Amino acid sequence: MNVTTTEVGSARVLTWDRAHRRNAWTRAVIEDLAGAIEACGEDPAVRCVVARGGGDHFSAGDDLYATAAADAAEWKQIVAAFQRLTLAVLGAPVAVLAAIDGVCIGGALEFAASCDLRVCTDRARFATPEVRIGLSATNAGTLLLPEVVGETAARQLLLTGALVDAAWAQANGLVCEVVPPHDLDARVGVLAGAFDDTSRAAVAATKVMLNDRFGELLDAALRRETDACVRLFDGEDARRAVQAFVSR
Repeated sequence: MNVTTTEVGSARVLTWDRAHRRNAWTRAVIEDLAGAIEACGEDPAVRCVVARGGGDHFSAGDDLYATAAADAAEWKQIVAAFQRLTLAVLGAPVAVLAAIDGVCIGGALEFAASCDLRVCTDRARFATPEVRIGLSATNAGTLLLPEVVGETAARQLLLTGALVDAAWAQANGLVCEVVPPHDLDARVGVLAGAFDDTSRAAVAATKVMLNDRFGELLDAALRRETDACVRLFDGEDARRAVQAFVSR
């Protein structure tokens, strides 16, 4: 199992643990996470889903060792898995909460942007470094990040690949709270438990209305990202950068 599901009251905590790679995701992890979110959405007892990495990190994003070994067909499937993950979160009839510690990078940050709520520790760090390795964002990040943090802050992330800290994330609305690492579990538990006092049907209907305001923009963004990321994969910049990472 790449993703474990733990029952905590009416919440389900989904955890992936690849500490040796700072919880970087292979395609199998991404697909299992999407499947676990979909399964939680189908369970009428669930009111909230919490997504988190095991240990000290949320996720370093795509596992570049796996990317380096991938051919174009496999890379296309990796991108498709990322896009499915976004749709699983947006389509879930319950709130999805990202509990972020350590690094939250690339596709993992774009995934977090699709979640309904985000809480992080004061040692959390964020970046979308795809442009530094010749690639581009996925997970509808080019649509959702501007919605979450605003146009200017999203362009700072997506166009520079710069690493930002928890204070930046809170100031720009990426996270609703910043807590010390030892308080993360307790605070996430309080936030998840708050959904016990809500109507699951009403939360589901509200999520549909919030997401429907994107209209056709969501599908268009996913298509553009897929086309760009697949095309760039075979480019000289991406090949050189990914191989350089592996060599280091």
